[in-house]
Amino acid sequence: MWLFWLFEILGLIGVILIVILFCRWRKISLWAFVKRNYKWIILAIASVWLLVVILCWHHLFDATYCYFRGKSMKANTKYSIFLGECQIETPNGSYIPIEKSRAFLNDNHRDDADDFFGK
Repeated sequence: MWLFWLFEILGLIGVILIVILFCRWRKISLWAFVKRNYKWIILAIASVWLLVVILCWHHLFDATYCYFRGKSMKANTKYSIFLGECQIETPNGSYIPIEKSRAFLNDNHRDDADDFFGK
């Protein structure tokens, strides 16, 4: 998700930078231009936002699916955009693909298992 928000912020900075450079090129006061064309500027920002959402749609859906899958399992999960997979946190703190994971024992069950095997 951080990559999605990075794209959104970079898009916002890009629109603001284009407006500033246009005002310098045309030698117009920035505030006068913004005051006169604020609807077009808002429309440009919304268009960039929508473009980033459309480009990241698949990853946003997978990240949301991974989040709710982790909530249903009562486990910490994260979605890796680079690997394109949902990952679950193991008891030692590392992350493995959720499709390749097995059931992890929590601390209460480990104590019972140790007592059972006489450790």
